[in-house]
Amino acid sequence: MLERLVSHWWLFLIRGLLAIVFGVLLLVWPAAGLFTIAILFGAYAFVDGVFALVASFRMSHEGRRWIWLLLEGIVGIAAGIAAALLPAAAIFALTILLGAWAIITGVLAIASAMTIRAHVANEILAILLGLLSIVFGLVVFWLPAIGIIALLYTVSFYAILAGVLLIGLAFRLRRLNRAAAPA
Repeated sequence: MLERLVSHWWLFLIRGLLAIVFGVLLLVWPAAGLFTIAILFGAYAFVDGVFALVASFRMSHEGRRWIWLLLEGIVGIAAGIAAALLPAAAIFALTILLGAWAIITGVLAIASAMTIRAHVANEILAILLGLLSIVFGLVVFWLPAIGIIALLYTVSFYAILAGVLLIGLAFRLRRLNRAAAPA
């Protein structure tokens, strides 16, 4: 399996480059609108899913390990199609998820602070962090545009970082491929 993986290092490079381009485009045109982020996300998810499918089929003879790439590809393609067909719903769903996550983690941070109260001085900082998360989550629900802007930057930074990591993995696999190549 390692030989097949390192011989297809370029698939990871392409995925990484696409992720970085996607992340940078989100930063360059933040005011381009809600539909733009949904369409860009959908296009990225679809293309990334296609490349994951290609990688899974190219390694299918290696046994059961390729099934995770196959599933990753199917999910990416499905997410891409859904975002293209229903961009407003995709943005709304991502924004609601962000708000819910902030509220839930805020409540859990406060609960943790109460639990560690006997052992940690100044647990007020953890309580304040929890309150900040809850307020942010409520603001996202009350003013979804703020949530969308936060979502825009979160997705952008994630895509850029994921792209850098994928490119790093591609070059590592490329080095392994060159080392394994007959001289």
